[in-house]
Amino acid sequence: MKTLLSFFCLVTYLTCALSANGWPISLDMACNKALSAVACSFEFTNNGNEDLYLLKRNNPLEGLNSPFIDVTHHPNGLVPYSGIVVYRVPIPEKNEFVLLKAGESISTTAEITDIFKLDTDGLYTVRYSKPLQYLSVNEMNAQQAPTDELWKSTVVTESADIYLTNTQLLTKPKEPEIGKVDYTVEVQSCASASFIGGNTENNNKVLQAHERICGQMSNIIDNKINQNPLYRKWFGVYNPERGQKGKATYQRMETGLSLGHTVKYNNNGKSCFTCWFAYTYVHEGKPNDVIYLCSPFYTIPVNCMGTEHTMEKVMVHEWAHALGWTKDFRYEPIGCQFLAYGTPDKAIVNADSYSYHYCESYNS
Repeated sequence: MKTLLSFFCLVTYLTCALSANGWPISLDMACNKALSAVACSFEFTNNGNEDLYLLKRNNPLEGLNSPFIDVTHHPNGLVPYSGIVVYRVPIPEKNEFVLLKAGESISTTAEITDIFKLDTDGLYTVRYSKPLQYLSVNEMNAQQAPTDELWKSTVVTESADIYLTNTQLLTKPKEPEIGKVDYTVEVQSCASASFIGGNTENNNKVLQAHERICGQMSNIIDNKINQNPLYRKWFGVYNPERGQKGKATYQRMETGLSLGHTVKYNNNGKSCFTCWFAYTYVHEGKPNDVIYLCSPFYTIPVNCMGTEHTMEKVMVHEWAHALGWTKDFRYEPIGCQFLAYGTPDKAIVNADSYSYHYCESYNS
């Protein structure tokens, strides 16, 4: 019965996703070089006949808080994103939406040189890579909290080309501020844990989750990345290439969290919002040893509990970014299973898929 229910939810999600084409919000974008930066403008237009609430998550209306674009250099390929990645509370606050009236537009500009290192002259393509999510006014007003079950989404394919010269003069992404370490705890058979801010009670909970993660990694690498139901549930059909990617991701996490290393937990990071559990910074090919914890993080249980949000799960998600170089394609159980079912090549590099796979590994 449980399997049937999961399949029904997955099919429902797939149907909703496939019916998203043709919804009324469109995007226009353009990119230009301005002094020492490359700035891109984004204009969102409501082409329908009813007012809509556009979700600002994962788009430039909330600032440079997600990789909402892909940047490609011709012929060198994708330019790695160098910026913040966020683990958000599942249900957004109402202030995370913006009212977009019928026939009207809203626009913003982002300096993409703050999140992409553009250091080679030549032709670049900037492509918008995230779906646009929104609610009708009636749906928003009818809900005490705007749940994701009601969100509609549309995939946009907008892109802009720009030819750059003298890229050595462009600004580059800045290294994030880490903060002053208050104290460090030496952990047996595990990376030491340094704490920045916070209080003893909360830091002890983080330390408990930290030790559990260290202890579980080798079990997953040795026993859970193969042709088994747990792997198929979260990563899709197994093949050797994807299996090796999954194992390599866990191995990078295990290495960063192993004895002889030190990782940092920054409590109440400067960029925190009330709707964020945690965040970190990614620089593909370069491990990051800091994750930033926000106030909602301290309200959830410590240890993994199935698919519930817990400190341990959130920390695995963030280390999958910071040490494992994963991305954010989908969130939540149904979204991750949908990814595994339809696009396993994306599932194997999706951070939330790792957090669910990790937590369920205790019971499989």
